[in-house]
Parts: sequence; structure tokens; C-alpha cells
Amino acid sequence: MIVSDFISSIEKKIDRGEDLDEDDIVYMYDEADVNDLGKLARKITEKISGNRVSFVSNIILNYTNICNVRCKFCAFYRTGKEDDAYTMTPDQVIEEIRKYYPLGIKQVLIQGGVNPNLDLDYYIDVFRKIRKEFPDVGINGLSTAEINFISRKARMSYEDTISVLRDAGLETIPGAGAEILDEDIRVALGRPSGSGKQWLEIMETAHRIGVKTSATMVYGHIEKSINKAHHLIAIRDLQKKYHGFLSFTAWNMEPDNTQLQREGILKYRSQAEDVIRNVAISRIVLNYHLPIIQSSWLTNGVEMGQLAIIYGSNDWGGTIYDERVIPATGKQVGNLRKEIIIRSIRDLGMVPVERDNLYRTVKVY
Repeated sequence: MIVSDFISSIEKKIDRGEDLDEDDIVYMYDEADVNDLGKLARKITEKISGNRVSFVSNIILNYTNICNVRCKFCAFYRTGKEDDAYTMTPDQVIEEIRKYYPLGIKQVLIQGGVNPNLDLDYYIDVFRKIRKEFPDVGINGLSTAEINFISRKARMSYEDTISVLRDAGLETIPGAGAEILDEDIRVALGRPSGSGKQWLEIMETAHRIGVKTSATMVYGHIEKSINKAHHLIAIRDLQKKYHGFLSFTAWNMEPDNTQLQREGILKYRSQAEDVIRNVAISRIVLNYHLPIIQSSWLTNGVEMGQLAIIYGSNDWGGTIYDERVIPATGKQVGNLRKEIIIRSIRDLGMVPVERDNLYRTVKVY
């Protein structure tokens, strides 16, 4: 089957409302022309959101870098013994947000590590303080690994833990921790056994009780195309059940200063074609089930963020002010104010739409 015939068959499946299977997805990764994929992905996106591209005025707040999981792909974590290990107090969290709030912040993404010194009361205190001081800012907080640890330490179910955090102010849960869901890949990356099923269980629990979340995938390490196919299908299947995912983002791994690099397993980051291929395939596979595909500009730069939009994404993500996780790899991302995002979207002939944490329109530019 030549590429054009293959893409035509994929498009017909989509038009008939059929889901793509493993073979379809692996073919797209391994053999399909990336530009053909991009054209189909963009066509789907235009049916969903036209020429509008959303973004959020956001800060990423890394409240601690102490973590006892110690993933091989992470350069950010500290054991707690290092000179640069830290944990913010709730008041310090408030002061950090206050620095950027005048810029029109609508979302705070609060994540750190699985810090064994912190318990449920700490997070309740943090979220209550944020909600009191900044009632119009949505809290997009904690990875599934953090929620799992908080739950176990409090001896509470996932449902009860998420409910208590929601009552304290947590609005949505980010997709961090998904990486690649297949067990063998996760264990090789240093994730605990069973953590993929745990990610899905916590996300499903959140969706069932009405808490929206995001979904992610980290590629460009030791995974194969079939692993990415399994991952996308798992996300799609859960989305069809509750429609609880607000967005999907595929991140390419940054290898510098990680254990994977030190062990010689991974030396280089993904190239541009791999980035846009993952964007296009995620749009095609998730289709109309999950309307928002983010551009993952943070690990790839503004120009690649623009390319991602051309290849099927319809959300830029957020502004960045002093994010700490990616810089731990040695890659400097700097700050990205909304004026740059607006200009970057307009340069593509698209309409920038500022949104809030729940993807509701704040302003059309």
C-alpha cells in the first residue's frame, strides 16, 4: 500500500467514526510520510477548532525538588541531602505566585516530587491559601505519583484523597507521570512496578468524581512504536469512558544530566521530524475524542511550537516564568510572556485565544 492510499484509508476510518488499531498507529510511526500525516492532522484540527489556537497565562511552580522515586530520566530530583535540595513553605508558595499574579495569571501548575517529609495537611494548607489569595487562578496540581504517595501516607483511598484536595482548592490534575504506560518500559526507566496501571487508575478515579485532568506521553528514549501505540490507545479508551481529559501533550525527553545519559543509554534528544510526527499521530489517533492537543513548545522552542500547530495541535500551552525542571537538564527555556505567544500564533495566520485552566475563553485576540 502506497502512502497516499494508506492515509486515505485512515481518513475513511476516521470519517466512519472508527478507532485506529495498533497496526495503523505503528505504520504511521514507522512508514508514513510525516507531511501526509500533518495534512490529515491539521484537517481534523480545523474541524474541531478552526483557525483558533488557545493558550493560558500560567506559572509552573515547583514547590520541592526532593523526591524518593529517582527516575533515570529526571535531572531535577534531589534526595534531600544536597545543598540545593529545597521545599517551599505554604507562605513561600503564595509569595512566588504573588510575583507573577499582576501579569494576569489564570493557572498555576504546581508540581514537585514525591517528598516523604510532606503529608496531606501540607497540600491542603497550600491549596487553601492559593484559593483564598487568588480566587480567579485555577490550581492544576500534582502528578499521579504525588497523589499516590499522599493517599498511602494518609491511609485514604484515591477517591477520598482527590476529593479532599478538590475541596481545598485543587481544580485539575496534570498528566505528568504517564511517560510510556507499558510496564517493561517504565521499569527500565526507573519507575516503580505497576505505576502505569496506577496512573490510569488515579486518572479514572478523578474523572469518575468529576475532576478533569490532562494526559501526556514522553517519547524519544527507549520506547518503540508499539509502546506509543499502546499508550495512545489507553488514553483514548479512558477518554471515551468519561471524557475527563482536557488535553494531550507529547513531550520529547531531554537526556542531559539524567541517569539514562550517564549510563550511555540515551545520548541525543529527538529531532524535529520526530517531534511533529508525534504531534500529528496523537491528533489523528485521539481524533475528536480529545479535542485539545498541546504543542509542547517548552522542550522544543517557539519555532517548533509553531510547527506543532501546523501539524495538528491547537493549544500552545502556557506562559513560562522561571520553570525549574527542564533547566535542570542544562537546557535553558527562559521566560515566555503571552505577548510572544500571541505574536507567534498570529504569524501563522491563526487567531490567539487566551483561556483559563478549564479551557474556557478569557479573551480572543
